[in-house]
Amino acid sequence: MIKSKTYFLYTKAFSDIGNMMEMMVMNAVIYSMTKSTTWLAAVLAFRVFGGILSSLFSGILADRMNRRYLMIFSDFARGISVIILCFYPSATLFLIIAFLLGFFGSFFTVSFSAEIPQIFGEEKVLEVNAFISRLGAISMVIGFLSAAFLSNIVNYRVIIAIDGLSFFLSALVLIIFKWNNTLKKNGSSSWKVWISDIKEVNSYLVLRPVLLIIFVVFLFQTFAASAHNVGIPLLSEELNSKHMTFYQGLIWGSWGIGSIISTWIIPRFPWLKNHILLFYLSTSILTSLGFILILSNKVLLLILLFAFFTGMFDAAAGTYFSTMIQQTENDIRGRIFGISNLLNRLGFTLGFVATSILLKIVTMPHLVWLFHGGMIGIILIAIIYLASNKLFKIDDNFLKKKNNELTFIK
Repeated sequence: MIKSKTYFLYTKAFSDIGNMMEMMVMNAVIYSMTKSTTWLAAVLAFRVFGGILSSLFSGILADRMNRRYLMIFSDFARGISVIILCFYPSATLFLIIAFLLGFFGSFFTVSFSAEIPQIFGEEKVLEVNAFISRLGAISMVIGFLSAAFLSNIVNYRVIIAIDGLSFFLSALVLIIFKWNNTLKKNGSSSWKVWISDIKEVNSYLVLRPVLLIIFVVFLFQTFAASAHNVGIPLLSEELNSKHMTFYQGLIWGSWGIGSIISTWIIPRFPWLKNHILLFYLSTSILTSLGFILILSNKVLLLILLFAFFTGMFDAAAGTYFSTMIQQTENDIRGRIFGISNLLNRLGFTLGFVATSILLKIVTMPHLVWLFHGGMIGIILIAIIYLASNKLFKIDDNFLKKKNNELTFIK
């Protein structure tokens, strides 16, 4: 990894700390305001729905415009949105700001993920992704624990303001930090050009059934994730209703520590890259099993232990997923990540809607068993299909174009 470029990642990590604090406080405040799981799920869903809407075209823009400019624009837009929330707090405004954060966040996520190989080099992708995941886990630990402690001594507006300032700092660093942009396409408002871009990515996916399977698994993963994203705040309230934020911070903090250790281990075993698809699927299974165990008991020590190991497996699965998707060509990578982001947001939205409905007739542990148990079943079906078609043995460039034909090794 080129050391001189890592300060950009550290700045993003600081912004992530603000995001974690804001998200945790927003969940706690909206639940305290309304005492309704429906409102809690709605805020989460609106954030995701905003991402769905922008994901429909953020990938195309990321392949036709300067991705650095898109990231700067996203940071300023999110910073302004969060600061507004400090002055006019209400349940309705929480929904609107959650939508805007998701909408503009999609631009940043797609552009940032697609540009990693261009910034650091394709040969460093696994190492950089592990480092990004590690910083993300550290940000989660610091963010959630900071929110847990700060919520007891300062007004929640202070925490939200910190998040807004972190966006502005991230934008400032991106203005200073520059790298070579190798995209050859230019931005265009022609609908014919946009339709052509969509057709190109559709053809790309049709020729790569492995990528389609990965995306199907990823869609159901995000659907299942809605259960524990709603479940952990509710579990925290059951553990201690007066210090809900503190206990939520402890759980996610334990998860983050496990993630840090996992992403420290991954780059030290290069041979893992030769089995990246299998490791992605297997760690995804263990992640779902971990969340089932977390939300199926009320013993704090066991909850924190399960959260630790779940964090290890979840971080590994995320690192492997990003690395696989970043093997696509630069001129189409933005749209591929656009699809990934769309599936991510769509799965969360459908999951949050289902969660708010099902929680009225089933308990949270039962819901987690249903969602994550189903996720495990889907992955096992995918493993059986891939194994029966001998698609597990793939080379480092199995998603690259090659004479318009498949490049994975059968």
